[in-house]
Amino acid sequence: MIILATIVYLVIGSILLIVVHWQSARSATAESQAIGRIAAFVANRSGDIERLGKGIERFHFVQCLVYVADRVDERAYEPLRVIVKYYNLESLLLHRAMRSGRACERAYLLALLSRLPVSGAGATIVEQFLDDSSPRVRFYALMSLFSYSPYCAIAQLESVDYRLSRRDVSEILTLISRGSCPIPYMPLLMSENYNLQLLGIHLVRRFGITESRAKIASIVRDCHSELREDALETLACFGEAERYTNCTII
Repeated sequence: MIILATIVYLVIGSILLIVVHWQSARSATAESQAIGRIAAFVANRSGDIERLGKGIERFHFVQCLVYVADRVDERAYEPLRVIVKYYNLESLLLHRAMRSGRACERAYLLALLSRLPVSGAGATIVEQFLDDSSPRVRFYALMSLFSYSPYCAIAQLESVDYRLSRRDVSEILTLISRGSCPIPYMPLLMSENYNLQLLGIHLVRRFGITESRAKIASIVRDCHSELREDALETLACFGEAERYTNCTII
């Protein structure tokens, strides 16, 4: 009897594994096809929008859309916006985030949203997450505001009571680099706000704005500046670190 029961369990287990593998393969195929349809729609600015989400669960469709959005520039924003609106994806992500009791899930949902075009109404709801108890939720709420409007996000960034990490700044700049909205760098560099100045320093480094080197140099000369090392590294990228360094970094 023991041997027979073991054989039965093994058979059932094997069947379950086959089913799971089949479902996974089917899901992967559906997602691959959805990505192809989305990419074609975005590239050609035409096609049957009703077919884009065919055969795939709505949340998985969001992930496919984000996959495509991460690989295109601002010229694709309009068709992406059309898709988000047609499938009501912004509401889907925000509704789930507001109902979720898990910080990691809220952060993930907002991270997905930040990769898509965000509407004014969506941005208003996103602002509620800026006071979340989780640092990652707060950050991805800020990222979503950058997706809506960099100027709006910078205004919010100035008022937050926590500091961005270098990784946070890198993510923000990656998002900004996809858009066509230029951000004036000098007000950021001139600001006494830690987050704004940090963003400004790394912005000019990322985009190679050598016209900023005089202001960057003044930050380097300020031996009491918490961002002196970041500024010095930026000058080093411009090949002018030694010229502007008047005191030693401790």
